[in-house]
Amino acid sequence: MDTTLKYVPVFRSKQQEINVLKTFKFDKQIYPCLEIIKEFDRVPKKPTSGKQVSLFGNTKSKTFESCYTTVIKSIKAQKIFVDLPTHLRTTRNMKPESLKFFTGVVTKREKRTAYLLKLKHLSNKIIPVVSTYQQISGEVDSIFKQANDLKSHFSSIAYRIMIPTYEQDIQEIKKCIRKSDYIFVDYENDEIDENDWEALEIKKAMGDIDAHKIIHRNQIPDSTTMTGLEHRERIETIDNSLPFIHKKLGGHSFSDYVGIKKDNITEGGVQSPGFIFYDATKNSFFGYRYKYGGHKKGEVKPNLAEFETTIVPAVLGSQSVARMKTANQNYLDNNNWGWYTLNQIESGKENGRNAAKFKRISMEHYLHCIQQKLRAEEF
Repeated sequence: MDTTLKYVPVFRSKQQEINVLKTFKFDKQIYPCLEIIKEFDRVPKKPTSGKQVSLFGNTKSKTFESCYTTVIKSIKAQKIFVDLPTHLRTTRNMKPESLKFFTGVVTKREKRTAYLLKLKHLSNKIIPVVSTYQQISGEVDSIFKQANDLKSHFSSIAYRIMIPTYEQDIQEIKKCIRKSDYIFVDYENDEIDENDWEALEIKKAMGDIDAHKIIHRNQIPDSTTMTGLEHRERIETIDNSLPFIHKKLGGHSFSDYVGIKKDNITEGGVQSPGFIFYDATKNSFFGYRYKYGGHKKGEVKPNLAEFETTIVPAVLGSQSVARMKTANQNYLDNNNWGWYTLNQIESGKENGRNAAKFKRISMEHYLHCIQQKLRAEEF
């Protein structure tokens, strides 16, 4: 059983999240998880009208395996979990490339497995993740079947247990799990209490399984919005206690979505200047948002310039920053890309009028702080 792993940050195959994966240097005790939510990391460009077509065809067309092989090889981590998440819920405004991938690949067990096997040449680095199809197709023993198809190609497999089906999932897993395998217990948005009856039942049910167990939870609620933040105030609805209690829940390590809200992969929505910033000394998150305008009828829309004029100065002058500067751990230094970028924006050396960039800043800063805490053995 793996005794090295302590933390699993989960990323989705979206541009800014992949950028973090490619640039962050993960310690040996952190294995990132890549949730692949579309066929390619970037939508291929449409051919230019009137462009001459080669008689020999396009010899450089992008494929699933070529795309994600490049991504995975660039990640500086000892191991990487790779998941094609079956727990996604389709909606009318789901992004077309994700909807197509989910309905055409992920919901079909054999095809999903075939896609994971497209990456078997990376078996020394990746750990494929499997989940039940009970809530998708009603198929019996779907976990066991996936494991059998993958075992001969991968020395380790991860099993993702969802709370609504945990009893059946655990029984299936017991039939095929190896010491080198892993179990994710995914609580999604549920509140977690080590004394909760369901948490105790899950811990008991997994007690005799000799494999590494990872407790996952989305610490930022779905209800959190940038517009709803109170400027400079602690976000009371965010509970980041999991790093401190995961062992009481039967876990050897913990997992989350890297200090950001797990999005629904939907199109549309209005960008509002807002930022969620992790205070490592308090293990809390603070919100920063625009001052002027709004989204009600007749109101002037918020201006992205407020990232630079309102949000960055407020963050840099905050008590959170003051506390982290005097902490024993190096939370705020140039190894923290998020912190470095905030200062670059403040000095005018970098454009800050970009919501996606602030998402990356949040993730990079949170990752750096958690890594520092792990080095200090705080969890």
